[in-house]
Amino acid sequence: MLDEIFTASVFAATIRLATPYIFAAIGEMYAQRSGLLNLGVDGIMLVGSFAGFYRVFQGGSLLEGVIAAMIVGALMGLAMAFISVTLKAEQGISGIGLYLFGLGLSELLFQTLLGTPRTVSGFPDIYIQGLSDIEFLGIGQIFFQHNLLVYVAFALVPISAFILNKTPFGLNI
Repeated sequence: MLDEIFTASVFAATIRLATPYIFAAIGEMYAQRSGLLNLGVDGIMLVGSFAGFYRVFQGGSLLEGVIAAMIVGALMGLAMAFISVTLKAEQGISGIGLYLFGLGLSELLFQTLLGTPRTVSGFPDIYIQGLSDIEFLGIGQIFFQHNLLVYVAFALVPISAFILNKTPFGLNI
């Protein structure tokens, strides 16, 4: 039974599905460094992902969808900062409220604008010559057959660590 669970395709899917959480964790890392506890990250992800999906569904390019998701996510983050910093609301409560707002808003928009489940095609997988063909333990499939956003997310981890720990900007947040 375990040999059916621990397959290369399961590990590859785990990496692929972790990508949005990596982006969210990096954003939250910057928020935490600035002193803001944002428990509404999941709500921000839901509304941002709906905005990106809807932009692509309406005929926009994948890049336009990513930009739409980033803009909506940034606006939701600004709302969280306004509520917590300017209005001096308790960060934990306002974060949970933002999560619930994002959960409800994304579902409402989906049901209102689309009604039934729809799909759009995503970024194509990038096959890295030589590396994606490594069959030992499925390493080629696990690490070297993903779309662009997966590689960007994993590249941002050490870049963000460097920015936060070695640059004046990161040290002064």
